[in-house]
This record gives sequence, structure tokens and C-alpha cells, in this order.
Amino acid sequence: MQPAPVRCIRRLPSALLGAALAIGGARPLHAATAERITGLAAGASRLYALRANRVVAFDAAGRELGGCPRFEAPPPERPHPSAAPAVDADEALRLAGLPDDDPDSDEAEDVLEDEGLAPRRRRRTPDQPGVVARAIAASPDRDDVWIATSAGIYRGRDGACRRFALPGRDAVAVAAGNGGVAAATEDLLWRSDGDGALRVVAGLAARPRALAIIDAEHTLVASADDVVEIGPFGVVWSVLDRGSDALAVCGGTALALTGDGVWTWQGDAPAGRAGDRPPVRTVSCGDAAHARFIGAGGGLYTSPDGAAWREEGVPGDRLAGDAAQLAGQIWVAVGDRVVPLDDVRAPSPAFWPGPPALPPLPPLATDRLASPLFPWPQLTVVFVEQRTPLRDGWSVVLLLGFRFGRAAVAGADRGQLAAELVRRDAALADEEQRLSIPTDDDPSRNARLRAIRQEREALR
Repeated sequence: MQPAPVRCIRRLPSALLGAALAIGGARPLHAATAERITGLAAGASRLYALRANRVVAFDAAGRELGGCPRFEAPPPERPHPSAAPAVDADEALRLAGLPDDDPDSDEAEDVLEDEGLAPRRRRRTPDQPGVVARAIAASPDRDDVWIATSAGIYRGRDGACRRFALPGRDAVAVAAGNGGVAAATEDLLWRSDGDGALRVVAGLAARPRALAIIDAEHTLVASADDVVEIGPFGVVWSVLDRGSDALAVCGGTALALTGDGVWTWQGDAPAGRAGDRPPVRTVSCGDAAHARFIGAGGGLYTSPDGAAWREEGVPGDRLAGDAAQLAGQIWVAVGDRVVPLDDVRAPSPAFWPGPPALPPLPPLATDRLASPLFPWPQLTVVFVEQRTPLRDGWSVVLLLGFRFGRAAVAGADRGQLAAELVRRDAALADEEQRLSIPTDDDPSRNARLRAIRQEREALR
């Protein structure tokens, strides 16, 4: 009876563990019911979902294919009894492809420890907890999925998830489009064409909340303060002077969801308020034939232009976590699975959901506070006739009168007052938006909605 072969196991970096489960594998996986899908993105022929810190792929028929493992550190190894060694230390190192004259290296110690030829060391505690997947985005022209994590950007391609860029950096947002890929940390924006390395484009003044690709050189960045566009050479200009938490660029039209409504614009044209915000938290692109914009998060709404929104029925009357369109079909994340929305109907007239039906509000009139005031003088013209024994004549006297005294509101105070009005209205709009999403039975919700609307009307 021959002895069993000796297996020399070398440890692989944790970043390579993503290849253990293929995204394009054929064996369906089943998740626990508590593992709710929190993000959904559509590639060329695949749907990608972020579920319980794991990226899962679905085919065009909604069948689950497989996914990347959870982005977390492996548990500490438990000590196990050592078997009697079949070879000596030098032979074990040679079988592992390591030089036998350096038994003190980390790799050599690992091999000898696994074969029971060295005392077991205490496992080092990882410097940081497991990697957290924060957001996903998919390239619409190919099946690449991009994952923003607390330890950098990962890419799912050719059946595996591997680290792509920014190792050790906390990536808080990611976006993909035909123009490439954009990623953001708390203070920097990065861009790539999808194949090359990510490069710094510009610094950010505030933590980004959402990104959107315009083209190969322009990116939209939304924060809690404003929405800016960043172009070539890091040139930054403001697009919207209010915060946003959801962006999309669909068919040349950009859309931002803010606390006080939906704002749209095209190219270099100024942004305009299209209407009230439906009770959704995310926005993605559909097709021009049915719905250019798809809103999800609570309910599911579609719109051809960002102004008229129609509520679509979610199968089973459950809440939609996110939505994306693939091959002409809208897919909705419901719980831990994706379901198709078979009936994509033509858009209906504008619909503002949620009881009570609230009319849209005009923008705040802050121009009178933000514009500078000039102390125009009072002008008095006096005509005087003069007669003397030698001549008759006229004289004109101009009197300029300036008002002295303290102004009611100074220029700086007026600016602060305008900023405070905008901040207060945005906070009320956020609360109004939150209450508009029915999540449970709250008998006081309608009353609070009416009180918030009255306060917003008083600000105007």
C-alpha cells in the first residue's frame, strides 16, 4: 500500500478568491430570504444584483447564474491535529517549488506548518474587517460589472470578480456607460475607458452621493450640496445648486432627483424643474419607445421625460428595491430575486403618487434676496426764473438726496437668509418624500404630510 501523496498548499491573496465562483456559471444559487437585493444593473445580456454583500448574475430570462463570493475577510483558521509527516522539511519545500535553503520565509513557514513540520503560529488578525460592497454599475455595451467597495474597485468579467483599481481606498460610488467608467472616493473622481487604469480627474469638495457618465470626457457628480459636471482637464462647473441622491443620463437628457423635485437638462442648457419627485430612491435608463426613465425604491414608476410619471404594478404588490431594463424588459428587484414587469404600458399623464395628492410648488423666490441692492438716490429738479433790470433768464437746480441710516438687512445677511430658506425647504421636501413612500400603517402620516406642505408653502 503506497502512502497518500503529500499536498502542499500555498495561500493565495484574498483578492484572487473572487475567481472561486464564476459570474457566468451555469449552476443556480439560492439565497436566504433575508438577503434582500439592494442594487440592480443591466449589462449587454446579463443582469447584475448586489445582494447581501455579494454580486449575483442573472440571464435575460431571469435565471440566476452564479456570483462573486461575499466581500469579507475569511474567518480565522482553527488549529487541527497534525498528521505524521511523510517527508522531511527540505523535500516538502522542493515539492512546493520553494528553495530549501530559506526555511524562514513566510511562504516556506506556511508550507512547513501545513505539513506538520513546524510549530503552528498564531494567525495574524486582519488589519481591517471584511470588504463592504457599496454600489454596482454595468457597462451597457458589454457584460462587465463594476463594484465599488471599501477596499477599491472590483470588476466582474469573463466569469470572475477581480480587483481592478484603487486597492485600499474606500470607493463610495461607481458609474458605467458607453463613455467609460467613473469611480469616486470621498474627495477624488477617477475615470477610465473601461480597459485602462483609473486616473484622477478632479478633486471633490463634498462626499459624492451619485455619479453619471455623460460621454468619454464629462461626468456628473451629485453631493448633498449640489450637482456639478466635470470635464476635460478637471474643469468643474455647477449644474444644479441643490443636492441630489440619484442621477441618470438617458438619450442625451440628464435627470437628477432632489428633495424639491425632478430636474432635467440637455447639453449646456440650464437645468429646469420638470415636476415633483415620485416616491423613488433610484433612477435608471429605459428605452425611448416606452419609458426613458425608470424610478424604483419603494414603488416603481416610469417616465418618458422626467415630468410625467406613471406608477407600474409590482408583481405581488411588494416594494421594489431597484429596477433595470434588459432586452426591452424591465426587471424589478423584489426581496432576494428579480421579476419581470411584463406589461410596459404607454405613459399616461403626469401622476403624483401618494395620499394626499399634492400640487407642485413653484421654486423659492430667493432672487430678491441674493441679488445686490443699490441705494438709489432721490432726484429733485428745480427750475428757477431769474429777472433783473438788465436780463431775464432761467436756472436749473438738481438735488440728489441719499437716505442715511442702517439697512433692514445687510447684503451678507440676505445671502445667509436665502441659503437658510433653501436648506429648510430641502429638508422639508426630503421629509415629505420619505412620508410619501408607504412602508407601514401610520395613521398620522397624512396629517404630517399636510403640515409639511403648509410650511413649504409659507416659505414661498
